[in-house]
Formats: sequence, C-alpha cells, structure tokens
Amino acid sequence: MKRTVIFAACLLALGLLAPRAAACWDNTDEMVVKLKKLDLTTQQLKDVFAYQKEHKEVVDRAHREGLGCRYHENHDAVFEKKAIGVLNDGQFKKYTGRERTEVESLEHENYLLKKRIEELEKRIRELEAALKARDK
Repeated sequence: MKRTVIFAACLLALGLLAPRAAACWDNTDEMVVKLKKLDLTTQQLKDVFAYQKEHKEVVDRAHREGLGCRYHENHDAVFEKKAIGVLNDGQFKKYTGRERTEVESLEHENYLLKKRIEELEKRIRELEAALKARDK
C-alpha cells in the first residue's frame, strides 16, 4: 500500500512537472518518414522539415498559451497540406494513389512560383552586389 501511494505521488509530480506538449502525439514524424521514401530532393526535404518545425512551434505555443490540444490537432491538416504540396506530380500520385485536384494543383504551382521567386531574388541580390563591387 505504501509503495502504491509513493508511486502515485511520483507519477503526479512527474505529470505536473513535465511539459504538457510532451504528452501529445505528433503525427508529423510518421508522415515525414513516409515522404522520405519518395526520394525527395534536398530542397523538398528542407521545406518539409521547415514545415514540421513550424508545426512543432504551433504545438508548443498552443500549450504555452493554454489554447489546448484541439488547436494544434487542427493544425495537423495545415502541415499535411504544406508537406504534400512540395511533391511533384509523380511523387504525389505515389503517395496518395490519385491525381491532384484543381485546388491541390494550384497550391503546388504557388509553391513552385514562390521557390522560383526566392531563387530570382537571390540572383538579383548577387548581381547587385557584383555591380557595387565593380563600381568601387
């Protein structure tokens, strides 16, 4: 009996001291493992990991601010949509077993356009720096 009371007290103390977010199940790791099997490019992997990091921040914030588990559980769908959005058409079909819907196609095109814009902006900055260095 005494051992049971001590054990229960230890569990209660651990429950109070442990962060609440640690008790929540995070499905993003499982999804990332499945996505890795699709031979993603380095850029695709970077983007998926960035989305996963963003999602984990949402989980932490939900618990820190007392928003509850439902808040970050609803955000799972946001993570999934973003992570699947990095897949090319072949990878998408292999992952989902179907073609993209029109909305999914538009989201993927937006993803590609954002990547292209980032690349062009980087090249512009490099060219501007080269021009400045040449003019000095």
